[in-house]
Parts: sequence; structure tokens; C-alpha cells
Amino acid sequence: MTLAAAGSPPIAPLRTADFILAGVSGVLLALPYLLPQLFLISWIAFVPLLFALRDKGPGQSYLLGVVTGLTTFVAAAWWIIEFITRLKGYDLPLTLALAVLFWVYSAQLFGLLALAFAWLRRRSGVPDLVLFPVLLAVFFALFPMLFHIQLGESQSRFLVALQAISCTGVHGLDAVIALSSIVVFKLLSGRPVRGEVPALSAAVAVIALWLGFGFFSLSDWDRQMESWQTRNIGFVQHNTGPLLSPEPPTPGYSRGYPRAMELTEGLADAGAELVLWPETRFIQYFSKPHVRRAFESQVADMGVPLLFQDMEQVHDTESKNNRDVGREYNTALLLNARGEEQDRYRKIRRVAFGEYLPLVGDYPRMSAWVTGLFGGFYDNVSAGTEPKVFGVAGMSLVPLICYEAMFPELVANATAAAKRKGQVLAVLSNNAWFGATRQPYQHLNASVLRAVENRAPLVHVINNGPSGVVLPNGRFLFQAPFGEEAGYLVDMPYSPESGGSFFTRNPYLFSGALYVLLAGFVLSAMIRRRRSRRGVTKG
Repeated sequence: MTLAAAGSPPIAPLRTADFILAGVSGVLLALPYLLPQLFLISWIAFVPLLFALRDKGPGQSYLLGVVTGLTTFVAAAWWIIEFITRLKGYDLPLTLALAVLFWVYSAQLFGLLALAFAWLRRRSGVPDLVLFPVLLAVFFALFPMLFHIQLGESQSRFLVALQAISCTGVHGLDAVIALSSIVVFKLLSGRPVRGEVPALSAAVAVIALWLGFGFFSLSDWDRQMESWQTRNIGFVQHNTGPLLSPEPPTPGYSRGYPRAMELTEGLADAGAELVLWPETRFIQYFSKPHVRRAFESQVADMGVPLLFQDMEQVHDTESKNNRDVGREYNTALLLNARGEEQDRYRKIRRVAFGEYLPLVGDYPRMSAWVTGLFGGFYDNVSAGTEPKVFGVAGMSLVPLICYEAMFPELVANATAAAKRKGQVLAVLSNNAWFGATRQPYQHLNASVLRAVENRAPLVHVINNGPSGVVLPNGRFLFQAPFGEEAGYLVDMPYSPESGGSFFTRNPYLFSGALYVLLAGFVLSAMIRRRRSRRGVTKG
């Protein structure tokens, strides 16, 4: 048996059963990401891991956390193999090696979480019922993932649980899910020790209040939307494959008149007040003047505004040596009903290793190696500087591009930029790199939370589908099938008085409080440890 910190229970050795329990937690965590209707499993998913972590030291806990993380990401993010295959075409052994590297890195989220939990529970004096939820919410908020993930994204179908995130953001839901697991763990661990009963009762009350608020809020929003006016929103699923360079137009069409434009004309004839296209990368509106003229003319003829994405090249003169400097932006563009360019939005939050090189960007040799590894997927894209709001069809349209839908604070700040009610979130995405896997569904489900957080309707258009329209309380109004090229027209409830929430106005309040709490826990642990050492020295 290993010696523990003074005043702490002794550290028990690792057993095979501990690794099995950690793996079971990983499976339970992954299931709702694969099958959203299994959302309740998330609320008990950490219980096996918590049993495994009982009486374990920080190093042991780290190993068990990594097992949980590996199991979670291998099961829920199996799509990384499809991504690497489509990206590079490597043979299976090399593809698997790169996938394992991704899974092992992602698993550090759970490994470091378990390590911190083990260290602080032995030294800080903070009850597990407080410590575990705070730690989990902070780690999910701050850990730098290649493909961002939140625990609360597994709850896209548990509408009652989603409603309170309009106050706290997804971080509050993460914490409550963690609280549920620690409560169940305590109840299954045997008779509560003296003093734990009030804490357990308070924890159960917090969960009940969260869900109770959700129950009444969900019903209230359903009633509100019954009296709302509607907007006819059209969108197109291109259903094209991943492109490394421009391909010839579909036979019978041209750059200036793509298949998507024909589908858009059909939507305009059917009464669309606005049409959205997904992110597709190579429309060439900005780079080819004849495409620009054709688009403007066709949109003017239809008399319906069109929102779409294209890669924008900008050339500036560097004042130092009068050298031409080229920049590329991932840009969303709105043509108004007269075919005139109304406004542009340049993507702010870029994809690491896809649109920029984190950490290694200033080192030429390392940059060259990483660029070669990611091949045509990598494109050196400059970051936009500010959110935009497009006034169109009586709505305040908040454009977002693909990956940006994963970041609660970014979306809240963009929504708040409207400075008036009537916001509608418009997400343009391209998930073709992931093929027919669960990843596009996971992306769509994650964006559901952005609608609830900001109490705004959301239209998420995905190149290959499944595109969707989500109401401010998280209900799906419409979901298009995956892998179908088509134009869709949805009669979306809308109110010029809706949009915006407490979280929209204060996106950093709850997470900031969590950071302050965690800093206090660490400080408490350091003070207690110092006092303990002094006591040992005096003895």
C-alpha cells in the first residue's frame, strides 16, 4: 500500500477492475454522442470512474482517466479514421497510427481532470460534491481540443435539461451532469458519513431546480411561439465531396450558374424570403469577375436575398518595404434582393491545422512539415476581427461559419453585436471530410445548444447534411436527410421581439465564477499542505 498525504486515507493499488470501470465510463459517455436519444446515460456516466478513483493517488487517477478518455473518443470519434483517409489516402497502418495519436491527445482531457480531482480532494478540503462539478466544467471549457467538445452536447434531445443554459451557457449543464454522477456515486457508496446528508440533499435540490426550471421554461417557450409570425427560409444542400481544388462544374451548369443556383430559383418561386447555401470553399465569387456578375444578376432576377460562403483573397501593401501581401479569409457574403452586396462576415474562429498553425506558425521548418502532413486540407486563412449582423427580411441575421458553432462565448458575443432583438443564427458548414459518419450529426446537435443559449432560432446548413432548423427552446423544426442534394423551404417561427438571453449579455459570468472557485480550491490546497508540512516539522 502506498503512503498518502498526511491526514488522507492510504492510497490503494490499481486493480484490473479499476481499469474495467474506467472503460465502462468511457462507453457510457460515448453512447449519447452516437445515439442522442440515450441522453440520460450521461447523467450517471462518471459513476464507474468515480468508484475506480476511490482511494487512488494522482498518478493512478491520471491513468484511469486516460482509459476513460481513450474509450470515449475511440467510440464517439471513430470518424477521425474517415477524415484522415479522405485527407491523405494513407494506408491503414499509418492512418490508424495518426488516429491513435488524436485519441491519446484527446484522452488527456479526462486524464488531467482525474489527476486534478485526486490531488485536490486529498489536499483542499473541498467536498467532492462541489469539487468534481467545478473541475469538470472548467476542464471542458479550457482544454484545447482539435475538434471542440462539451459534455452538454450529448443532451441535444433532453430539452428540459437544456433550458437553463440560457443563463449559464453549456458550462452550467456540464457541471450539473457531473453533479448528478457524484450524487449517485455517493448514494451507491454506502451509508453517507455524518455531515454528508445535508450536502447530498442540497445537491439533489440543485439538480431538481435545474430540471424544474427547464420543464416550465420549455412549456413557456412553446406557448410563446404559437403566436409568432413566420419567415419562409430556404436552404440548399450541395452534397458535394471534399475538394482540395476547384473542380469542373456539373455537366449542364457553369461557374456562373451552378446547380445550387437552379435549386435556389425553385425556392424563390416557392416563396422563400431568404436562401442560404452551406460552406463549400470553391464558389469563386471573389476570384472570378464573371461569376460575381452572374450571381448578382440572377439574385436580382429572383428578388430573394442569398447568403453564401466563399474564400476571399485580399491584397495589401506592406508599408515597411512596399511589398504586396496577400491574405485569405473564409467569408460569408449576403447579396440583397436587388443582387447588391450588402455585407461580408469574415470567420473569426479558425480550425487549427486546417486554417492556421497553432504554436508552430513562426517556425518555418516545423510549419513546412505540418503543412505537408495536412496537404490540401490546410489553407493559411487570416482571422476576421469582428462579428457582423445582417439585416435581411426583417431579421437580424447572425452569420457563423462551420467550426464557430462549437464556441458558446463566440456565438453569444456575435448575437449581442446585433444590439437589438430579432436575431436568427445562420451557420454555414462543410463536413464532407468526415463522410457518412456520426460527425456531421454531432456538429448539428452541438449547434442546438447555441440556439437555446441565445434564445434565437438557428438555421444550420451543412453541405452533405443533415441540415436543420432549431427553435429557441431547442426543438428541431426540421432536419434534412444526410447525403441528399436538394433545396428545402421551412416556415420558421420568428418574432422581432425575441432573441438574446442572460447568457448572451453575460457569456463569461458563470465560467468566470468557476475559474475563481477553482483558483480558491488550489489556494486552499496549497495553504493546507504548507500547514501540514509545518506540523510534521514541529513534531
